[in-house]
Amino acid sequence: AGIDKSSLTIALEPEAASIHCQYLPAKDHALSLSKYLGELAVGTKYLVADLGGGTADITVHHKVDDGSLEEMREASGGPWGGKSVDDAFEMFIEDIIGKESMKQLRTTSFDDYLELMRNFEMKKRSVKPGKEGNTFLSVPLGLVQIVKNDKSRKSLEKAIENSPYAGKVTFENWKLKWKNENFLRFFEVTIRNIKAHLREILYDSDMTDVETILMVGGFAECEVVQNAVREHFKTKRVVVPEDAGVSVLKGAVFFGHVPDAISRRKARYTYGIQSWPSFNPAKHPENKKVEVNGKYRCKDVFFKYVTKGQVLTLGYEKAQIFQALNPKEKKLECAIYISDSRDPVFVDDPGCRRLGVLTIPLPDLPDGAAIELEESMIFGETELRFQAKDIFSGKSYEVQMDLLGDTVDEDE
Repeated sequence: AGIDKSSLTIALEPEAASIHCQYLPAKDHALSLSKYLGELAVGTKYLVADLGGGTADITVHHKVDDGSLEEMREASGGPWGGKSVDDAFEMFIEDIIGKESMKQLRTTSFDDYLELMRNFEMKKRSVKPGKEGNTFLSVPLGLVQIVKNDKSRKSLEKAIENSPYAGKVTFENWKLKWKNENFLRFFEVTIRNIKAHLREILYDSDMTDVETILMVGGFAECEVVQNAVREHFKTKRVVVPEDAGVSVLKGAVFFGHVPDAISRRKARYTYGIQSWPSFNPAKHPENKKVEVNGKYRCKDVFFKYVTKGQVLTLGYEKAQIFQALNPKEKKLECAIYISDSRDPVFVDDPGCRRLGVLTIPLPDLPDGAAIELEESMIFGETELRFQAKDIFSGKSYEVQMDLLGDTVDEDE
C-alpha cells in the first residue's frame, strides 16, 4: 500500500480486542468485580475469544502489576467463525438441489446466489436461541428455475421431499420454512468446536483461575453463540462488549499509540538458525556429515535461540557469536528457522520451516584470519528483528519479519 515500514506496526487481533475492552464498559453489568473490564484487579486472568467471520482465535491474558497485559496462552483456534455456519447452509442447499445445480447457481446466476446468502446472513443474525416458532427464508427466483429445469428433481418442493431433510424443511410461498430448532442446527458443528476448544483451555491445570470469558468479533454478536457459551460455562463470567464487532479495529488503533500495552508474550514457535558444528559421530548421523575447508562438520543443525512457549518481554534479545566457515567467500547467508517443536535437532525436521534469510557481505581479511559475526534475535512487539554484526568492521545488517507471514525486509 506504499506505507513506509517504519510507520507500520502489526497488531494481533485477540490482543487488540483485549486492549480495547480494558477501557470500555462491558455489556454485562453484573460483574462481581466491576462493571468495567478495565477495572479488573491486578493478577486477574481472562480468556479472549475473538470470533470473526473466518476463524476463532482464542488466547488468555493476565493483568500484571503495571496495568499492562501478559499473554498467558498463545493464540490458537480454528475455522469456526461465521463463515463455517454459512458453509453448513450451502451444504444443506447442495444436498437438496445437487452439485450441478449448485455449481450453476454460483456461476450463471451469481446474483441469485448472493441474494440467497445475504438472506441467510440476515436470518443467522436475527434468530433467537430457545425461541419456539418458525424461521422463513426467501428464495431467489433463479434458484427455483434452476431446480425446475433439472429433470431429475422437477421442482424445489419435490427436491426437498427426496432429500435427507424431508419433514424438516418445506417450501411455501417462495420461502423455505423451518422450525427454529431445526434452523439452529446450522450452528451445531461450529459451536461444538468452539466449546471444545474453550473447554480444552479452561480446564488446563494452569488455567483453573480464569473466571472471565471475553467474547469479541462480529460472530460474537450472534445471540446463538453467546447463549451456547453461557450455558456451557455457567461458572464463568461471560462478557460481550457493546462494540464486539469492531473491538479489534478500535483496539488496534489504541495499540498503535501504546504498543507496550502488552508487556509479555509467549513464543509461538521455537526460533533458531542453521549451524554447522564439528561432526560428532556419537550424536550426529552419517548422512549429515560434510567436509568444509578440510574439517568434518554436521550440516543443518538447528541452533536454538528461543523455545516455544517461552515468555518474551518487549525488546527481548538473544545474541551468539559465530565464525564464518569459509572466510574467502564474498557473502554469507544466515537463515532463520522456526519450529513447532520445543527441541528441534535439524532445520529439516518435521514442523521446521525457514522464516527468512539475511545476506551479509564479508570483508577481505588476511589468510588465516577468522571472520566473527555476532548474530542477534530481537523480539519487539509483534515483529522479529534479526541482526548480524561483523565484529572486525563493526558493520551491522538487519532483517525484519512480521511473525504472521513471510514478509522480509533487509537493511544495512
